Amino acid sequence: MSAGEESLRPYLRDARATPEAVALEPTPFPQTTAEEPLESLYPDWQRRLTRNLARRSDGRWEPLTRTHR
Repeated sequence: MSAGEESLRPYLRDARATPEAVALEPTPFPQTTAEEPLESLYPDWQRRLTRNLARRSDGRWEPLTRTHR
């Protein structure tokens, strides 16, 4: 996968990714913290959900929500 494709599809991972590489990936779901206590949907969450459901489920899904102050 080229660098351009990687930036467009951050939810994809190499099939030969090591456990260490997987552990370095950001958390798959937003988690609220004391610094970022609010969670809200992305404006395009419906399109994201459609893309998530339209592809194979062996990769990481695009997040539908984000955390913020």
